[in-house]
Amino acid sequence: MIYTANDIKRTDETAARLGMPEEVLMERAASALASRLAVPPSASVLVVCGTGNNGGDGWVVARELVQRGHDVFVWTPLGEPKSAAAAAHAAYAKQFVTVVSEPGPTDLIIDALFGIGLDGPVTGQARAVISWLRDQETPIFSIDVPSGVTSDAADRFDGHAVKATATYTLHGYKRSAFLPKTAPYYGKVERVDIGLPHTSSWRVLTEADFDETLLARDLFSHKTTYGHGLLIGGSTHLIGAPFLAAKASLRTGIGLLDVALPETASPLKATLPEAMYYDIETIPEKDYAATAIGPGMIEGETLERVWESVRQKQRPLIVDAGALTESHLEASGPITLTPHPGELARLTGKSVEEIEDDRFEAARQFAMKHGVHLILKGTYTLIVTPDGSGAVNTVEASALAKGGSGDVLTGMALALWARSRRIEPRHNPNEQAVLWHALAARRASDQIHPASVLATDVIEAIGRI
Repeated sequence: MIYTANDIKRTDETAARLGMPEEVLMERAASALASRLAVPPSASVLVVCGTGNNGGDGWVVARELVQRGHDVFVWTPLGEPKSAAAAAHAAYAKQFVTVVSEPGPTDLIIDALFGIGLDGPVTGQARAVISWLRDQETPIFSIDVPSGVTSDAADRFDGHAVKATATYTLHGYKRSAFLPKTAPYYGKVERVDIGLPHTSSWRVLTEADFDETLLARDLFSHKTTYGHGLLIGGSTHLIGAPFLAAKASLRTGIGLLDVALPETASPLKATLPEAMYYDIETIPEKDYAATAIGPGMIEGETLERVWESVRQKQRPLIVDAGALTESHLEASGPITLTPHPGELARLTGKSVEEIEDDRFEAARQFAMKHGVHLILKGTYTLIVTPDGSGAVNTVEASALAKGGSGDVLTGMALALWARSRRIEPRHNPNEQAVLWHALAARRASDQIHPASVLATDVIEAIGRI
């Protein structure tokens, strides 16, 4: 699960109201954290504690590590704890740990300076402390978030933060662990469950969330079982995109695929004989299970004419690339938009930096405002539903940073939405398309260096994950 700072505060308040005081919760959280920390045997540890609850967690961790046989030193460069719970734990921990006025060399540093309460740049003495931490060659483990990193968004983040070797995030992930500006500061991220109920509407997707039954075929199925889809795309100078999307859709398992193209794309039809082709000006009236529009298209009369036809169908519609405009946000059936940050910036009137600094909120608000499914592409692709809930893909796939990758994803989403007409989906088709896409790219990278992987390589790996 992924939480905002306010989410965590409300969870803590609820726990206290239901009988778990802050002091007990801090003990429970930090004890769970201490048992997860990858501290080498006999390693000496410096714990840098702030004055808030993150510092209180640090005091408990320090005490626990002493009891596990480590030499532990606590440094409080900003002063003593300010909260009653943190102060109580500090008083008890001082019986076990060594409190120092100046930090000395140790094998490991634990950063417990700032937590989720930070909402802007660090100033004053705290900034100097973070500078010192940044200068250390010793591995640093941060508690919850690296000190100096804001929890929810990056619009007020100035880059002055601890660069952690690993971050042990409590209860759930924080949004900034998935933002371009702030994610690199986290290092390896591990979630530590502290026994509180999960209430977030945002989830983390890993390889384990991929539904392998999508690769299965029923013995008595036939081509229409897996959907009849329509793909519309292409223009005079962008004729390759719809073919990438079409081939990806077929590799993902769609049963039948019609492709509507401009006449200039005719020479490429022979490269994909498995599809059925129509001129984009004379698309037949068929009861398609799902439609995708946009790969390789540009704005103009043809796009608008075709759009008016497909938007009236009460079937899933995937909108990508050239079809992503402000006038293409409503349809009779469920609609999925697949923008990259630049395209969402254009649709919202914001800058790309504004989108990237607050990806979760930008995507959530847009999906809810327009009642659409949204796939906001990026290193951590967000998949959002019309009610504002969503998921973030964490399967690393740097090979996808290349032209044509988005067309492949569109084709895969078309295939999964098309099959959902006859086969009840076990999971969100958009989430599965994004996961499968990333897994295929990773598989392609096993044979070819990620820098050399082409969109066609990803397509060929779709059936090999």
